[in-house]
Amino acid sequence: MPEHTPSLISTGLVVVSVIFPILSVLCIYLRFKARRISRQMFQADDWWIIATWILSLSLSINVFIYARKIGVDYFHEDALSGAVDSAVCLVVASLLTGIVLACVKISILLFYKRIFVTLKFRIAAWAAIVFVSCWGIAMFLIVLLQGDPAEFVINGKSEFRIDPVAVGFTQVGSSVALDILVLCFPLPVIYRLKMPTKKKLLVGLIFWLGIFCCVAAIVRLVLLGQVLTRVLDAPTQVSLQSTQFIFLILEPHCSMIAACLPCLGPLFAGGRAPESIIRSVRSMLSLASRNSSQQSSKAVGLPSHDESQAELRQSDLAWPQSQNSVHIAKADGDTIPTHYDEDIELQNRDRINVTKGVDVVRG
Repeated sequence: MPEHTPSLISTGLVVVSVIFPILSVLCIYLRFKARRISRQMFQADDWWIIATWILSLSLSINVFIYARKIGVDYFHEDALSGAVDSAVCLVVASLLTGIVLACVKISILLFYKRIFVTLKFRIAAWAAIVFVSCWGIAMFLIVLLQGDPAEFVINGKSEFRIDPVAVGFTQVGSSVALDILVLCFPLPVIYRLKMPTKKKLLVGLIFWLGIFCCVAAIVRLVLLGQVLTRVLDAPTQVSLQSTQFIFLILEPHCSMIAACLPCLGPLFAGGRAPESIIRSVRSMLSLASRNSSQQSSKAVGLPSHDESQAELRQSDLAWPQSQNSVHIAKADGDTIPTHYDEDIELQNRDRINVTKGVDVVRG
């Protein structure tokens, strides 16, 4: 009977589709609150994460639509129709997931680009953003063009243009690899900072708070490997992918939460935003470099940078004389120019002449 046929949409999947969008939007709210507390302007990565969350909401909407259509836990339609609708639901979710995951990675790269302002890093960040964008588009097109899932379920076979097993492993596996690459992106810059190793590790861990998003992706990859071949052998048993479907919903929301965690430092007592930490390090390095330069100049008997500026300002105090002018305007609109000289004596220095224009109007 239909009610005894397990459905792709489980109660757990519906709960995850409700709770995790709430958790991710809460983290985004806290991220914006932290920005206000630290009195920092909202940047491109902040707005990009909001756009990503809006796109991720379509994943939950997809679940809700098909939950009503095919039933939760058990099909309330015949097994074949339920299997066809389930296959279509999975393909739609895979299409949307690729786009959302690409957007999350781009948001994180924009965040890095804002913090590390060196030219080389900015170029590398833009190159990575272009690469991730191309990856998202490629995954979307591959899933879209691989074949007709409904035909596969109905006929038990289909002329797939691309092997669906390869597509599944490529999409999830490449996403895990990109997650790790994005997490490692700032590490070379942090390593080159002139600060104690312990502090380097602490700064690096701030950026690696997103590691648990990789855990969700790896679990999904393992589950995909366990069920995908079995589903291809028995096309009507799409309910086998129910657990994998849960992690498909979890992964983008975990990625958004991970992208927000490094920004929440100002919400805690003594906490600081990553950009504030990096800016402080750069300031200390700049100050140390300036002091070193001044000490070197004094060692060889040369004036320091500040002393040279002071001498330059003093030597420029002698300006050439200039004339002051008074323009007396008569009632009929004509003017009578009158010139006079005015000198202002500086203390123990040369003279500065100030030119003033004065208009006197006769009534």
